[in-house]
Order: sequence, then C-alpha cells, then structure tokens
Amino acid sequence: MNLLILMSLLVITAETSSAPVMPPSHMASKPKNPSQLAPKEAKTSRRTASELAANTDLLALWDPNTPFPSFEEMPDLGVVTHVQVERAQRGEFHFLHESAIAWHGGVLHIAWANHPLCEDKTKQDQLVRGRTSRDGGLTWNPVKTWVAPPFLGGESYNHPVLKEHQGTLWGFFTRWEKKEPRAEIFALDDTTQTWQPRQSHIPKFIPFTPPRKMRDGNWILGGELFGWREAAVAISHGNDFTRWDVVPIPRSKTVELMFPETTIFERGDELIAICRPKKGDPTAQASLSRDCGRTWTPLRPSNFPMVDSKPLCGRLSTGQQYLISNSPAEGRTLLSIAVTAHDGDTFRRIWKIRHQATPVRRLLGSPEEGKTMVGTRTEWSYPAAIETGSKLYISYTQGKEDCAMSIIPLSALEVHE
Repeated sequence: MNLLILMSLLVITAETSSAPVMPPSHMASKPKNPSQLAPKEAKTSRRTASELAANTDLLALWDPNTPFPSFEEMPDLGVVTHVQVERAQRGEFHFLHESAIAWHGGVLHIAWANHPLCEDKTKQDQLVRGRTSRDGGLTWNPVKTWVAPPFLGGESYNHPVLKEHQGTLWGFFTRWEKKEPRAEIFALDDTTQTWQPRQSHIPKFIPFTPPRKMRDGNWILGGELFGWREAAVAISHGNDFTRWDVVPIPRSKTVELMFPETTIFERGDELIAICRPKKGDPTAQASLSRDCGRTWTPLRPSNFPMVDSKPLCGRLSTGQQYLISNSPAEGRTLLSIAVTAHDGDTFRRIWKIRHQATPVRRLLGSPEEGKTMVGTRTEWSYPAAIETGSKLYISYTQGKEDCAMSIIPLSALEVHE
C-alpha cells in the first residue's frame, strides 16, 4: 500500500454511467454551522479521549456534554455472544482480513480476503472466500472460494462488501490488475450458489461500507480512491446497483489521510462522511453533505476518538445509529460500539466488544523476507455488521488470521435519557 498515484480524474464513474459531477474545488459547500467544524489551528494531539470528545471546536460526533469514558471506565456489554467463524490452519491460508456480512434467504453469509502467507502489499494472490450459516451463526458450513484470480483477468481480489437488495445478494469485490483496483460487481446465483459478474465495475474505487439508501432514493457506498489518500463515496442510479458515480471528498491542506476507509452517518437531512484518521491523529476525520452526497465540505477533525483503523456506521431498527471502531487508548486490541439515542444525532454511549491483546498470532507471516508476525499481539478490527431478529451481528478480523463474530441483542444497546 505504499503506492501514491495522483488523481487525474476528479470524478470517476462506473463504465455503464456517464453522469457529470463537479470537481472537488467546487464541492466544498459552506457549512450550515461553521462552529461545528474544527478551525485550522485546532489542536487534537496530546489530549485524553475525554478532553477531545468535550472539545466544542471540533465537529461533534460524540455528545460533548457526555463524558467519553477511559479504557478503564468503558463498560462491557451486558449481553453478547462471541463466535469463531474461521480459523487459520497451518499449510493453508495464514492471512485473513476485511470481512463482510449479510443475510439472504434466511442464511447468514460472511466473506473475507485470504492469502496463503501474509498481507500482500503487491496485491497478488489474494482471493475472496466465505462461509454460510443456517442457525444464526452458531455453526457454519464448509468454507468456499467465492472469487479468485485469474477470474476476469484479476491478479487478486480483496475488500469484499455485501448487500441484499431487491431479493438479490450483491457483492462488491475489489479486483486488482497491474496493481490497480476497481470494485467489480457480482450477484449471487441462488440456484448454483456461485457469484456471477454483472459486467459492471467502479473504476479505481475501493468499497468499505455497504450501500445505504438516501432520502433521494439513491444509495451511497463509502470507500476510497486508489492512491490510499483520498476519501470518496459512490452513488447509485436509483435502485440500479450496476451504475455508480464516484464523488471524491475534499480535504483541507492541513488534513492528511492514509487509507480513509469512509463510512456514512446520518444527521437529519445531512450526511456525515467519517474517515479513518492518519496514524498519530487521535480523532476521526469528518465531512458534511446536504445534497445526498453530491458535494461535501472539506474533511476536518471530529471530536470522536479513534485510532487508524476502519470505522463502520449503521442504523438500527430502533432509530439508533452505531459506530464501531478502535480506540486510541488501546489501539486495535479494543473494539467498541458507540450508539446514539433513539433518533439522536450524536453518540451518547459506548461499550467494549473485544478488549484483549491475546491470544497472540499463531501463523501470520510477513511480506518482509525472514520476518514473521507469529507471537505478536492480536487485534480485533475491520468490522462489518447486519441487523436481523432484534440482534446486531458484527463480524471482524482477529489478528489478521482469523474471523470472529459477536452477536448483540438490541436491548443491550439501549440508551436511557
């Protein structure tokens, strides 16, 4: 991931689409409430998470009037079930990352990216594999390969995203060729249980958050542009999941990104793009859109403490929204879930999902010859989530070699005023 390619096209569209979009210089609309955005001189370093969350000069994702708990104070969930989905085996696939999850036809589907040895930065030889469960994730059918090179000329496949839409399970799988990505669009054939290409893709776009329906009837997909430094979203043409326009999210000169991995939060008629911070920055970066993702304010620091790892937002049937992320206090050894009140617009409560540095990694290799990740502390990261049956199912990476899942009843996420 050490490639840096300057973006020559300010707007990229799926090959089946040609709708024009304004360049980033014209997309920075004036904030509705400028006091919500961080001034350039705002300092976010060397402050505790509680101090950062209470800072009213930053864009408010966390309620500034609610103390943000320290690691020692952050509570465990009252009820949660942890399940092992896939475990690396010696001589097979030692690297696993970037899970995706969806319900379809009463079956729970989980996908992930695999590599035989390690996190391959050359983007070769990765493939998308997955499992299915018919009992709510307690037991799992054997692993199957979903998409693998050289299918469609791809040299590697990773970053899967899943979404059931209009009775079809859709897959957005990042396909690599000559070290460049595109989001290849697939649909599951329910008869053969195989993934079929829909002959459409989103060029140079890497998806991270499943499509979310907006008030204008279009769907929005959070992600990033190739080059690793530019946040972006893709917007559907109505209910057509084969046609997408890509809109880059501008950033000020004071904001630097590395793997922004955008997710989407709703605030009334506004959308807020939440991005993974660059390593060393203690809070998430955020940007506002008031026209269903067509234009965005420049990214600025928010008041939500976050380490450099993928965040994930979603909305529950209770009207609450959630943000699953890793904390600066403990890095990727602490995976937490924050929630709003019912129909709230800032996060008010937060709980630990997983919070330990063990068991240590058993098999994960290193791209550097002669080195290994075996024996190093684990991580719980890169969440994906889906709600069904009054429960939230969250899949995630364990140590970049295993896939685990936590099942949380919605009653455990209630916020009482």
